[in-house]
Amino acid sequence: MSNSNNNNNNNYYGGDHRQNGQYDNVPPTQYLGNGSNNASHGQHGNNDPYGESAYDDYDRPESFDVSYYTRDAEDNDNIYMANTGGHAGGAGHDDGPSLLSPDGPMPQGPMMGDLPPRRRRNGRNRDSDVESVSDGVYSVRSSLVRTPASHASNDIDIFGAYRSNAAPGTAEDGRYASYAPSTESLIHMLENKKSYRPTGSVTSFSRSASWVSNGNGGLLEFQNGDAFLNADAPYPAWSDPNQIPLSKEEIEDIFRELTTKLGFQQDNMRNMYDAMMTMLDSRASRMSPTMALLMLHADYIGGDHANYRRWFFSAQLDHDTPPVREHIDPKQQHELLGEESADPRKDTPAAFVEKWRAQMNALSQYERARQVALWMLIWGEAGNLRYTAELLCFLFKVAEDYVKSPMAQQRVEPAPEGEYLCNVVCPLYNFLRDEGYEVVNGKYLKRERDHAKTIGYDDINELFWTPEGLRTIKFEDKTLFMDVAPHERWERLKDVSWTKSFAKTYKERRTMWHFMTNFSRVWVMHVTVYWYYIIYVANFIYDPFFEMHDVQSTVGKDKGVIPDLPNQDVKRYTLMAAGGALAPFICLVGAIAEMFFVPVNKHNQRALWLRLLLFVVILAADIAPTFWVWTKGDDPNYDWSGVDYSAVYQKEAPAKLDSPSSSDVSVWKAAHAVAIVQFIYSVLFTIFLTLMPPSLIFKPRKKNRNSRGLINRTFAGNFPPLKIAARSISLSLWGAIFLCKYVESYFFLALSFKDPFRWLYQFHQDGSLCSERFIGSKLCENQNYITLAFMLLLDLVLFFLDTYLWYVVWNTIFSVARSFYLGISIWTPWRNVFSRLPKRIYAKILATADMEVKYKPKVLCSQIWNAVVISMYREHLLSVDHVQKLLYQQVTSDDDGKRTLKPPAFFVSQDDAAFNQEFYPSHSEAERRISFFAQSLSSVLPEPVPVENMPTFTVFTPHYSEKILMSLREIIRESDQYTRVTVLEYLKALHADEWDNFVKDTKILAEENSSNFGQASAYGQALAQDADKSESKMKTDDLPFYTIGFKSAAPEFTLRTRIWASLRSQTLYRTISGFMNYAKAIKLLYRVENPEMVHLFGGNGSERLEQELERMARRKFKFVVAMQRFLKFNKDEREASDFLLRTYPDLQIAYLEEVPSAEEGGLPRIYSCLIDGHSEIGPDGRRKPYYRIQLPGNPILGDGKSDNQNHSIVFTRGEYLQLIDANQDNYLEECVKIRNILGEFEEYNPPTVSPYSPAAEPQPTPVAIVGAREFIFSENVGILGDVAAGKEATFGTLTQRIMAEIGARLHYGHPDFVNFIFMTTRGGISKAQKGLHLNEDIYAGMNSFTRGGRIKHTEYFQCGKGRDLGFCSTLNFITKIGTGMGEQMLSREYYWLGTQLPLDRFLTFYFAHPGFHINNIMIMMSVQLFMICIMFIAAMNITVVTCEGDVDMDNPNYAQYLTPDGCFLIKPLGDWINRTTLAILLVLLIAFLPLFLQMLTEQGFARAISRLGKQFLSLSPLYEVQVTQVYFNSLMTNMAYGGARYIGTGRGFATSRLSFSTLFSRFSDSSIYFGIRLMTLLTFFSAAYWKWPVLYFWISIAAMLITPFLYNPHQFVMTDFILDYRDWLRWLGAGNSSANTNSWISHCRLTRIRITGYKRKRLGERTPTTGFISRAHKANIFFTEILLPIFMALVMLVSYMFIHSVSNVTEANGNDSNLNSTLVRAIIISVAPIVVNLAITIAFFFVSIGLGPCCSMCMPQFGKVIAGIVHGIAVIIYIGLFFLLWILEDWSLTPTIMGMVCQVFVQRAIFAVLQHLLLTREFGEDETNVAWWTGRWYGKGMGGWAFTLTMREWLCKTIECSVFAADVLTGHLILFFLSLFTIVPWIDKWHSAMLFWLRPSRQIRPPIYSLKQRKQRRRSAILYGILFILMFVIFLAIIIAPQVAKPSISLPSQLEKYLNGRF
Repeated sequence: MSNSNNNNNNNYYGGDHRQNGQYDNVPPTQYLGNGSNNASHGQHGNNDPYGESAYDDYDRPESFDVSYYTRDAEDNDNIYMANTGGHAGGAGHDDGPSLLSPDGPMPQGPMMGDLPPRRRRNGRNRDSDVESVSDGVYSVRSSLVRTPASHASNDIDIFGAYRSNAAPGTAEDGRYASYAPSTESLIHMLENKKSYRPTGSVTSFSRSASWVSNGNGGLLEFQNGDAFLNADAPYPAWSDPNQIPLSKEEIEDIFRELTTKLGFQQDNMRNMYDAMMTMLDSRASRMSPTMALLMLHADYIGGDHANYRRWFFSAQLDHDTPPVREHIDPKQQHELLGEESADPRKDTPAAFVEKWRAQMNALSQYERARQVALWMLIWGEAGNLRYTAELLCFLFKVAEDYVKSPMAQQRVEPAPEGEYLCNVVCPLYNFLRDEGYEVVNGKYLKRERDHAKTIGYDDINELFWTPEGLRTIKFEDKTLFMDVAPHERWERLKDVSWTKSFAKTYKERRTMWHFMTNFSRVWVMHVTVYWYYIIYVANFIYDPFFEMHDVQSTVGKDKGVIPDLPNQDVKRYTLMAAGGALAPFICLVGAIAEMFFVPVNKHNQRALWLRLLLFVVILAADIAPTFWVWTKGDDPNYDWSGVDYSAVYQKEAPAKLDSPSSSDVSVWKAAHAVAIVQFIYSVLFTIFLTLMPPSLIFKPRKKNRNSRGLINRTFAGNFPPLKIAARSISLSLWGAIFLCKYVESYFFLALSFKDPFRWLYQFHQDGSLCSERFIGSKLCENQNYITLAFMLLLDLVLFFLDTYLWYVVWNTIFSVARSFYLGISIWTPWRNVFSRLPKRIYAKILATADMEVKYKPKVLCSQIWNAVVISMYREHLLSVDHVQKLLYQQVTSDDDGKRTLKPPAFFVSQDDAAFNQEFYPSHSEAERRISFFAQSLSSVLPEPVPVENMPTFTVFTPHYSEKILMSLREIIRESDQYTRVTVLEYLKALHADEWDNFVKDTKILAEENSSNFGQASAYGQALAQDADKSESKMKTDDLPFYTIGFKSAAPEFTLRTRIWASLRSQTLYRTISGFMNYAKAIKLLYRVENPEMVHLFGGNGSERLEQELERMARRKFKFVVAMQRFLKFNKDEREASDFLLRTYPDLQIAYLEEVPSAEEGGLPRIYSCLIDGHSEIGPDGRRKPYYRIQLPGNPILGDGKSDNQNHSIVFTRGEYLQLIDANQDNYLEECVKIRNILGEFEEYNPPTVSPYSPAAEPQPTPVAIVGAREFIFSENVGILGDVAAGKEATFGTLTQRIMAEIGARLHYGHPDFVNFIFMTTRGGISKAQKGLHLNEDIYAGMNSFTRGGRIKHTEYFQCGKGRDLGFCSTLNFITKIGTGMGEQMLSREYYWLGTQLPLDRFLTFYFAHPGFHINNIMIMMSVQLFMICIMFIAAMNITVVTCEGDVDMDNPNYAQYLTPDGCFLIKPLGDWINRTTLAILLVLLIAFLPLFLQMLTEQGFARAISRLGKQFLSLSPLYEVQVTQVYFNSLMTNMAYGGARYIGTGRGFATSRLSFSTLFSRFSDSSIYFGIRLMTLLTFFSAAYWKWPVLYFWISIAAMLITPFLYNPHQFVMTDFILDYRDWLRWLGAGNSSANTNSWISHCRLTRIRITGYKRKRLGERTPTTGFISRAHKANIFFTEILLPIFMALVMLVSYMFIHSVSNVTEANGNDSNLNSTLVRAIIISVAPIVVNLAITIAFFFVSIGLGPCCSMCMPQFGKVIAGIVHGIAVIIYIGLFFLLWILEDWSLTPTIMGMVCQVFVQRAIFAVLQHLLLTREFGEDETNVAWWTGRWYGKGMGGWAFTLTMREWLCKTIECSVFAADVLTGHLILFFLSLFTIVPWIDKWHSAMLFWLRPSRQIRPPIYSLKQRKQRRRSAILYGILFILMFVIFLAIIIAPQVAKPSISLPSQLEKYLNGRF
């Protein structure tokens, strides 16, 4: 753009600043140049708005300088755009360079001719086609096959492709690049069949994929080889002027014209031009160019499934008549909309479709291209607005109206570059940013505003769904945007007041009422049926003569006789029917809760109120008859006067009346009829409310345009339909689940509960025998009912859990059955899977249907197979001996001496027991990969298209701080002092064979470097002749090789070792090198399928052939890595990324560049840039980007990953994306299936007519996502890696298999393929609202699912995937998933799915996603309820008189044997405990079933048992308990507090030992505190009423306490254990003299901060080390964090009071009839420590404030000493109170334990109230804590807050004293228990074997210490060991001594009176 143009556009670029600015005419690569004013390379700039934490772990920034976003309204046009006229490729409007110039996009390579479209045949049953394409001679059992006669003169050169003519020094693209032995040595090793061979990766198959040099013939006629090297044709399929509807130049002119008119950026124009041309080239390669443009336009704009068309229809923009509305009262505008569509015949969907198609069909090809270009330009520069699909549709419509208007056509002056960004995108971006941030002390901080009050992407997007929403867009003067003429709207967009236009459309309130609204049908199905079961079973409630119905009973009758008894069915039916009212009640509660989430307006209020009315009517009709029927339910034919309803049983049957009252009989019969009708009514409406989705009740079913249902059918409920077969499977699955569930639950849960239910219901305690001073006898009289209530609640929870158990069972069975159907199970009769492999390669991998076959299939298959084998050989998976047995080889025929091809014996040996050869190491990676490759080809694959016809696709990987390439220091040195093994040593132990192969390969390279290249082959031959040397001798001579992999420190050798380790770790290099196999596969397939091309271009190794192969690979495949921190990398990361680009020049890296503003206080400019290995390197050493697109601001507004993907997605190319994480891998044998898996999108068969033609057939529902299997390559790295891998494998394979079939699979990120156009026109590949969309990938799946996209899953394709390996990292990942699920529960997507899906699909969605986490909640809830139940049972056992003898309630006459009278029968309760324990055990163990069956079906019984056995021996069930608790805790914590964020789990090897304090602080809140509370309850039960099955709970609850330490490497090494104790004691006392983040007080404070938050006014001054935490909202936490602890405290008080209720009466006889008050005693014992702590803390506060300032000068640890004294006193007080309580209980341990339980829960409730309701916000870092203990309150910056902070800190210190005492006691208990294991011989070896699965011979060595270190460690171990033993002895003495001695200690009478409440 010329300067004059710039200066005439309102000084758009800042006037003189643009011309004289610091960055004018500076290449873009220097925008971050050095100097004082710029950020140095790899460092944060001074104006970095996000500070040091800007990019941490994908966290969105939460604090940055206010200057970053401070701007005035009048500067709107001056601050966003810099002069880009001088940067790379920035073509001007008038005379800029062409897009095809050298400054334009990277050339795409030589062109390829076009092919006419052809319809593909069905890919099914392709095995049957194999024989038809091969002659009778073709058989894998034949040892020889001749080449075609026409090529008899040409030998088959197996290694011809490796005889490359590449110039010396050329970088090869294998995994080891050029750091490997030469190709000549490698070939010589393979040709000489010796045992000693190298196995290095030398070159890639991009240059070595063919072993056959062939002649003429084939699919394509290669008449002119030069045509294929035409550099002027970057888009070959769009090059024929006779076929293309528009030339490239014409399309380029369209982009330029749109850019000129609308003000797009030049680089955006160039980028989108290349993207569109790549898309057209991809489609035109398999259809005509005209059809390609038509289909592209149909997918983007006008097709049946185009999102724009659907939006246009929904928003009713064809009714848009603003000139008429301008003169109409706004109140009448809605009526106008209705009037316009008054004729329903003219406004039906069919009429719209007909009109729309006619309009689209009338468009010219130019107009179609222009519309697609306009959409892509708007999308390409939209930044964060790309998440709002319908907003982009709206912008496109407004822009299209403007572009077509005469105003735009007559415009002469071009729009300034960046006008669209500044006027349209930036205001919307600023609104989004301001919704999440606020200015505090000059810093932008995240608002303390939860999702319900934050207008996010979805709220903005939904504004544009309806015409009513569009009518809310207004200007500052409140005039409406839609009243502006369409052609004028574009110019007025900048004046829109978006703040006044947007509003919340769904409130994501943080409450568990979402469960009722979204999943009401689940509760109805369970709660109502449970009621039916219980009431039916509990006939004793309404029939006092139920015992007499038993034939065996002798109660009131003779045995074997059933007397004439009253008919009580009336009461039974009416009581059961009354329970049916639970169904409408649940739905009513859900509907009321829905009002708090969905804003009630005139569009939805009618349906909602009608629903509420319906539920109320059903509820009333369900329950009202019961009140009348129950009173008339007794049979009037009998005499009821003698019935004793309080008796346990009736002794006599009632007498039948001779002449009952006829009126009473009539009324009774009427009541009987009413009860039956009521019951039928109840059942029918329960079924109705179960089947009917709540949102569809009273939902308009009309198809006209005014229906609100149109929105659901378009955006929120447009679910893809299921085929009949899939729907049948879905219905069968859920039919089987609920049939088994209802039958089993009736017998196991309901019927078995009858006896305890009956006894507790009928038992009555004599109130005169038990009492409490203030409560009286009411408590003990009703104790049985309280116990029964908790037991019924637990039984209901188990009723829910039972469903999930059957879901797991039947889902696994159906999935396994489907694996049989697909032919991928090892039990399927495919024993010929290996022998038929060559045929299947030919029939399913190669595009044989399009080949003119002149070569025998074996010749073609051999090249694919050999490529796969050699790839494994080069990855060091196979030795040379293995390779020679696996390769096709050329031999001389015995008949005529000609060269023939011999297949390997491997194919037949697998089916012939006579073969006894080893083709690969047993249980190796090579075996797994070859086996899966063979198995996968036995299933049905879509038929591939030729390479030149396949679609273009991109692999897309986000990267933040994941390891790129391991450094030498990282792999050969321990990471810290607690690590006992280096990474290299660990990897060598895990991959011993591969290391051995690598070493041999390295020795070859070392010898080559010592000689010249010409001697390489000679050396290889010498090595072959010297192969008989002793292997041990060679290892001795070459010790450095076998130790660290090299002898010379030259870079080529050290780099090889780094690469070897990186390829076996979770690194980005492994990912990139693996997925770059796609390029190799494309070259391989292209070469194999076109042998004539090889011949034409001069054969293997020719430069022209390599260029053609590279051109095709580059044309069809792209790899984009979104390196968010690229310019902030440190030195090692920069070197690693530069190595990636040198190794893989075609790799593209997208990154963010920040350019500080030249104006002081101005906004920095953020650019999205793209480079690759071909990019020009500037003088500063940085690569010059191809594209540099300015963004509206920093794009990282969410949790990071999704925003990183979003800014980079504009650089992807092609029709499909594969989404890959930075810790994955891929393999050549999988990459050759790429054409098959892309065929799953069902777009290989283009339509034969225009999609807009009246003759066009309806298009099928588009495929949005295609999922693939994952192999977790970290599964062999110890128990935790294997468990994590097993879970991922079962969910990613077994579960997905059946979920995809029945339409419930969503998107889970990696390694899914997505339809680029479908996803990007519907909001992108993820969502990005901070916190809410933490699990960003699944939202894209739900979004596509609700918008009609199908999601498929493939079984024949897999990628490698790494998983977490350490205990902390795995649980961090689980925490992330759990908190992410908490956010999903709040989302509108769950609301749509839960309230609109049909029942079977809803159940599949529920149990596969939220149901799993709700199941974890219920598991932990069942454990807590069980503890409460057994606590009450144990209390009754020791309080009331229990029955003597073994009385069995199964005996109908049991009541006769109850002695003494009035005794309590404990046996049925004990039996119930046994059954419940079994049920909970089954629920936890069922998690192992899917993995076992998955292994069983795919790898056989032996491996399944072996893997499961190793997991059980490694105590994985204990780990599962911890996992369940962490899931529960993370979900519940998130629902209460929020704060979900991305957690960087770390994927390194977990070989480091973590300290006890680290693990204690990490898991105390999530599991240890919870476990210790349950342990105290279990201790009480075990002391009061021991049952053997409860031993399981001892193990499970102990797991919550010790699992973090059990899975800590080397936890039980004695010395380290004692030093751990030392460090833990230091940790407890640290941080009180000076701030210390690694201290107990810091941990305690961090736990408190999530409740209180920080002081916002102080927060902006600096970034806290703990991160930014908002204050918890009291409404969110009231139930779970305040009310629930109070309730639990009351429950414990009830139990404690009941224990003493009988003894109170007994003792009162000796205390002048004064009853004791156990309630007062419990309150005193609970409150006394708090009061004492209040006194002690304030007393020592005055000590510290008086002495601290002076003493601190000579005693730096003064604060630590004072804090230690206070905390020590607090511990002593608690121990003293325990003894005091024990004395009061007369040394009876059982009630003492219950008293301490009561104390714990009461104090927890008190502290919950104090912390949540009284504590104010946290001040700064840790100033107040240090000031409290040191007395130095000055200089802390407290100012006027000093006094209030003192009061606040006093309260904090009081709470901390109690928490400290609890932590000290809990920590010592855990340490005492763990110490018992340290004395076990060789415990560390066994423990390490359990964790790492290494044989004892490969045990990790002990660390090496210096002599001084050993002395220090020994001295500390002895000292603290004595202290530890002393503490252990004291602990045992405290517990045992009083039990043995039972001293007689009498308390002062007055004290005893007060403690017993006798005031």
